[in-house]
Amino acid sequence: MPIGETTITLIGNLTADPELRHTADGTPWLSFNVASNSKNWDKNRAEWGEGKTLFLRCTAWRWLAQNAESSLSKGTRVIVTGALRQYDYTSADGIQRTGFGLDVEDIAVSLRYATATVHHTNGTGSQRPKAQPGTKSDSWAIPAPAGGDDQPPF
Repeated sequence: MPIGETTITLIGNLTADPELRHTADGTPWLSFNVASNSKNWDKNRAEWGEGKTLFLRCTAWRWLAQNAESSLSKGTRVIVTGALRQYDYTSADGIQRTGFGLDVEDIAVSLRYATATVHHTNGTGSQRPKAQPGTKSDSWAIPAPAGGDDQPPF
């Protein structure tokens, strides 16, 4: 993201299944809405009550769009970070309006109320084969030292 962007992190639930589309040149993009609910403590009733809900339109591009589309569905609790955007549009009744959206930099499934299984991709949205520990394709593998020392390097 460029310097000076208004970056925010949003936690909420998808209001519908994400919609994957493509630009005229074939670039994939994904749009989805996130509803972020707040809860407020009501001291008179001594219980939590519902606060206001923020609905924010989110847009992801390229491989992030493809990965998110295959991983997310309506109701999924997500953590989304990106650049807040303001846009102007004309409503159906002809009134000039202003809206806000989020250009997604990254998105994750919240593990607060769910579990997830991670499948690594090769950066193009397609799944890469699992690397065996200690092989060259394992990015976390540490080569054995020349002297046969089996102590960890830290």
